[in-house]
Amino acid sequence: MDRFRNRLLHIDTTDPEIQRRGKILVSLSSGVIVLLLTGGLALTLIQPTIGRLINLTLATLVFVVSFILGKKGLVTIGGYLLIILTTLGALSGEVLNPTSPFNMFYLVPAILLASILLKPYQIWVILGLCLAGMFGISQLIPPETRSDGHLNLALAHLTVLLFVSAFISFIGAQSLASALTDANEARRRAEAANQQLSELNNALEQRVAERTAALQRLSEEQQATLAHLEESIVAQRNLQQTIASLSVPVIPVRDDTIVIPLVGAVTSELLAHFNSTALDATERYGARTLIIDLTGIALLDTQAAATIVQTATAARLLGAETTLVGIRPEVAQTLVSLGASFTGIRTAANLQTALFAQQRGGSRSARDAPGAI
Repeated sequence: MDRFRNRLLHIDTTDPEIQRRGKILVSLSSGVIVLLLTGGLALTLIQPTIGRLINLTLATLVFVVSFILGKKGLVTIGGYLLIILTTLGALSGEVLNPTSPFNMFYLVPAILLASILLKPYQIWVILGLCLAGMFGISQLIPPETRSDGHLNLALAHLTVLLFVSAFISFIGAQSLASALTDANEARRRAEAANQQLSELNNALEQRVAERTAALQRLSEEQQATLAHLEESIVAQRNLQQTIASLSVPVIPVRDDTIVIPLVGAVTSELLAHFNSTALDATERYGARTLIIDLTGIALLDTQAAATIVQTATAARLLGAETTLVGIRPEVAQTLVSLGASFTGIRTAANLQTALFAQQRGGSRSARDAPGAI
């Protein structure tokens, strides 16, 4: 039902005002056509005459044409057609029955039709046509007939009624037109605002997508940088281990003798690596003598001295005697000033002296005496 109604009231135009008046014209025309084809036809068949049949046919044809014009969006033409038909019907009734002054009162529906089918200012046009037709028809009626039927008094009352109807219809139509104009303007502004909002939403979505893509790229770059950093850390750790192993090399010189030289700057990491390397090598080689070569050390502090003493003590527990060689004068002075104690540790001027002393069965040179430096 709703689908049929929508198709029936569809007007071929985009103008909201014409659509409104077109729907009224189509509804009015279709309703009158139904009445003519039912009630009018029934009355005509009850008292069939050629004149009634012609009038019914012409009236139906006029309303069908008005219906078609309304569907096509030609509302003004269709409205004028219905108004002219209504006006001619009222005036023709007065011509056919001049003694009755009430026929021309049917001119009022013409004003009412103009208020709903035409623009507000066209109501005054229809009023002028009705007044012209009314006074023109009245002049065709003999004076004595107008006097007997009180036609002049009826025309005066009808004139006032038509003016009042036209004024009221004009005010109502003007107010409605103004309200519809305001509504259409508000709808236009709302559509413009919605369009602007849609554009802003699209722009915002695009910016969000761009930001998301940028963040994704940044995250990927950070992950790549992190992976590269982790690789660098691993490589640095491996490099440090390699450097540490090169800084504390283990040199077996005899079956029971190993030499471990210290090279480079003495750090806590180097001392820890030295301690573990010396003890592991002593156990692995079954060394009886551990020679620590300090020739490559330019500076030795208390922590380094304590670490060497700890290493020597631990090596003694493993069955190896410790000999320090290559102590520079400045290192010796530093160790004396620090009060470092090397009790139980032999010393030698250089590696050759230490090896020679070991070969002689542990005899001491002038600098091989154990004790504090």
